[in-house]
Amino acid sequence: MNKYACIMRAMKRVNAPLNRGHKEKRREHNMKKVTAFLTALTLAIGLTACSGASSSPASGAAESTAASTPAAPSASAAASGSAAGVVGGDPAEHTVEAIKARGKLIVTTEATYPPFEFQDESGNIVGLDAKVAQALADELGVELEIQNIDFNSVVTEVQAGNADMAIAGLSPTPERKESVDMSDLYYGGGQCMLVLAENVDKYATKESLAGQTLATQKGAIQQTLMAEQFADSEALLLPKFPQCIAELKTGACAAVLIDEVSAKQYMETTEGLAIGKVPVETDPAANGNAIAVMKGNTDLLDFVNEKIAAYTEDGSIQTWFDEAQVKASEMGVL
Repeated sequence: MNKYACIMRAMKRVNAPLNRGHKEKRREHNMKKVTAFLTALTLAIGLTACSGASSSPASGAAESTAASTPAAPSASAAASGSAAGVVGGDPAEHTVEAIKARGKLIVTTEATYPPFEFQDESGNIVGLDAKVAQALADELGVELEIQNIDFNSVVTEVQAGNADMAIAGLSPTPERKESVDMSDLYYGGGQCMLVLAENVDKYATKESLAGQTLATQKGAIQQTLMAEQFADSEALLLPKFPQCIAELKTGACAAVLIDEVSAKQYMETTEGLAIGKVPVETDPAANGNAIAVMKGNTDLLDFVNEKIAAYTEDGSIQTWFDEAQVKASEMGVL
């Protein structure tokens, strides 16, 4: 017999013939009891339904999605590409042997920084950094997965344990070294101010840039250099360097703070650009590109440094860089 049948039976009992003088009072009293019983039963059924929903597959999927979403970096960490609030992963899951056992090397980058990383006509990620990543994967005997994500997340994904390494034209700044371990430099190069050729003499001194708008990529080392050395200028921070160049061409900014390699590449493919006369001071130890691995992952770091030394000595790095420059120029992506 179901619950509702029981209720109806109870109602019949309480409505049975009673002493005539007390019938109406007893009926009113019993109806209140039945109403209270129905209310309690309804609440119980509702609670049971809610309890069942908490363990449904849909709920589990929602938790999984939230856990895999990288935390947004704080404003203070934006320039370093790291986040103090990110929960670190387990280095043991990203050692050389762990990667081999998994069968896949996971690398983060942002493919809008030619000739280091960019997308070809088919959408494949190419460039010097892609070549380095592929070479490392080949050395490990595993497939390569490159995740093309926002620049401000390339380091935090490694920090959180969602990727093995970040290869994204990263300079080994002190801020980044607080969150991840950085390899030896695999490519060096200074920083400069890129200006319109017609304005080389106009913006020939640091004083001439005071009050002017300077553009660079948000989260890159250039953002830190701009804040330290050009505090009297207005900072225009954009998601990607191509956007900075576009702003320079329209006159929205006086100069773009960028690495010398990319500056020269843009000069070859974009008419009317020139390297400015105002010097940009850099730390020689951080003046180039390095690979980021999880903090404390000395096993993988040693492997990477060993291969960087080998690729540098046999000329592979320079060959890959030259090939990337040619490809970027042919595509006109700079």
